[in-house]
Amino acid sequence: MQASIIIPTYNRSDVILRSLATWAAQILPTAEFEVIVVDNNSTDNSAQLIQNFITDKPNFRYLLETQKGSTNARHSGAKMAKSDILIFCDDDGLFNPECVQEVLNVYKANKKVEAVAGKIEIQWDAPAPDWIDPYLFMLGRLNYGIEVIFRQDIYLNGGIFSIRKAVFIELGGFNPDLVGEYLVGDGDTGLVIKLHKAGRMIGWTPKAEMKHLQFVGKQGTEQDMGRRFFNTGISNAYGVFRENNFRFNAKVLKYILLALAFTLKKQTDDATTGRIAIFPESTEKGNTRSGFWVAVVTSP
Repeated sequence: MQASIIIPTYNRSDVILRSLATWAAQILPTAEFEVIVVDNNSTDNSAQLIQNFITDKPNFRYLLETQKGSTNARHSGAKMAKSDILIFCDDDGLFNPECVQEVLNVYKANKKVEAVAGKIEIQWDAPAPDWIDPYLFMLGRLNYGIEVIFRQDIYLNGGIFSIRKAVFIELGGFNPDLVGEYLVGDGDTGLVIKLHKAGRMIGWTPKAEMKHLQFVGKQGTEQDMGRRFFNTGISNAYGVFRENNFRFNAKVLKYILLALAFTLKKQTDDATTGRIAIFPESTEKGNTRSGFWVAVVTSP
């Protein structure tokens, strides 16, 4: 058993079978990897669809996790995993047939590698609005180019997030993450930060690819983008509090004051420009999110 793919899912009956079909089409022999689908107590017919799909697939397993939150689902899958290499993936992605093999190739190419990310591009169901192009990284886009790279500062996200199981356990896994559509912590970003602080080697390959299914009627709207920036604000605030042992101190106060000042400035600018929705300027360095994030949505 070379790899364990762990897929948390919640009420994704619209796309889950399309995603699972790509895992069933991997070129790696089925005896060499397992697919653990963790149902986070879905209320639609996802459970039935998944269980029917995996009936004739011995390397697929279904697991029910009733405690809400994608981190809880991921951790339950990790506990069940038989392999030393974990590959966490989203339930709304289409993955190339070489995906698992190419992730394993990165580990084999550099024995110091303890985590691996893959290429993520956006696949829309219809033409997307032009305004969204600068924000595709907020939808998970991750592309460092055409070469396999090894660095200690590579950013990973939950679309394709592979890590050695021993390292996952050592670092405490993912921080609290999504419950429904909103964050309560910094999730996969928190684990990335722990990898960076520990100085662990990370690999990235363009040969393991995910097409992230996005729908213009939902993800292509200002409302949904505002939700994503709101979530990022929660993630950053959680990171600040966690770094300070969840205690109120001068650093936390400085963060709050900066947030208030930035928000007031954006509201003032909005009143001047008459814009309905503002997404703040952000910095994207090699797809590593950085800078100060605040989402401001005003009424017309």
